[in-house]
Amino acid sequence: MMMTDVRRDRIVAAGPRVMSVRSALEWAFGPENARMDFDHSGAHEFDRVGVSPEWRMMQQAKLGCRIDGGGAGPAPHVHPDAAMIAAAVEALELNPMFGREMAVLVATHARAGTAPDWRGSARRHVVPVGWDFDKEGNQTALEQKGDVWAYRHPTCRNRLELRSKFCPISYVGGGAETGARRRAYLDWYGALLEVSMQLRVPGYLDTIRVTSSLPLLSPWKNKC
Repeated sequence: MMMTDVRRDRIVAAGPRVMSVRSALEWAFGPENARMDFDHSGAHEFDRVGVSPEWRMMQQAKLGCRIDGGGAGPAPHVHPDAAMIAAAVEALELNPMFGREMAVLVATHARAGTAPDWRGSARRHVVPVGWDFDKEGNQTALEQKGDVWAYRHPTCRNRLELRSKFCPISYVGGGAETGARRRAYLDWYGALLEVSMQLRVPGYLDTIRVTSSLPLLSPWKNKC
């Protein structure tokens, strides 16, 4: 009897992975460990196989700069799209609205899977500027040495000296801090919008399609 192989080759047309800009950033800087290189040396994220020089020039013109590094460095294991995502974040450095600090902030939050804390405290209160530990290992407020006070004891002629201690404090919370945190969140949101526009340029990424989905613009207005 003739044995026939009933197995059939299945060709699965796998399309690009669909991600939000935040998910794409967290993938690139998290599992793929993409990195930025502000010295513009090392990897050439635009020098990809199958990409024409004309295409690279068009993308660099849209970014407003030439990216000579920016994500992976020489590490071969970093996915090419992850390096391109890191390059788009690095380009924030040359944007006068954001700068290098914002680029680092976006990458840091992406690597940790977090977002800027916009909550703050509505009530203004006093907290120590730092914390310390006593001999028993308990956490206590940080103390600093103050001035030396000299005085004479009323029942004797001895002159006594005592160095005072004090706890430096700061005021936190209130409307000013809440407003500052919300502005910082909106700046981060704007940076994600800028990066999202670049990642959604046709042909910029090979295996990922970034959607227009963004985090909540004003999460403090969300009643849920």
